[in-house]
Amino acid sequence: MFHLNTQAIVGFAGLAVSFTVMYPLIVAKLSLSPASPYAKVDLRRRLYAATVDGLLVVSIFALYWSSLSIAFGASGVGYVLFRDSIHGRSLGKFLFGLTVVNLQTGRPAAARDSLTRNVVFVLPGANIAAVFLETRTLARDPQGQRLGDRLAITQVVDGYGARELVKDLQDLIEEIAAQIGTPNGRRRRRRAPARTDRAA
Repeated sequence: MFHLNTQAIVGFAGLAVSFTVMYPLIVAKLSLSPASPYAKVDLRRRLYAATVDGLLVVSIFALYWSSLSIAFGASGVGYVLFRDSIHGRSLGKFLFGLTVVNLQTGRPAAARDSLTRNVVFVLPGANIAAVFLETRTLARDPQGQRLGDRLAITQVVDGYGARELVKDLQDLIEEIAAQIGTPNGRRRRRRAPARTDRAA
């Protein structure tokens, strides 16, 4: 199993401290070229989505540490870097109806956008500090843009997610049921003829 020696730990700690010191300066100097037309999305949804993605990554790396399989390690790093490259959505963002868009093109984030906005999370030492610094930045920024967004010129916005998918499926089922001619796909029961009791 891979063990960190004292020198490596000190090196990672030094990188974390350096990144923490440089972070505010980098954020201040990196301004987005295009003005963003999008409003800031709900912070709780951002945090919930990040939690889902974080738990997935932790699970993958737990499998890596228990099996020492390079495939698991590569999968974990790959997910961190490219999680937003499928129509601008990671698993967490899809579940909470969020999408990353490129502000220059107005299109969902591609692989390059995802790589650029998430690279800070795989830099040894800096990645631990980045979790806290990036969370604070997106909470304070008017558009919810963190350092990764400033580097990639992206923003997280409201988008198509699991709730919308469920709604579309419900609409599809109702439409099919309407075409069949029965409400909600159920057959109507024939009513028994009304009985009239005559007085004797």
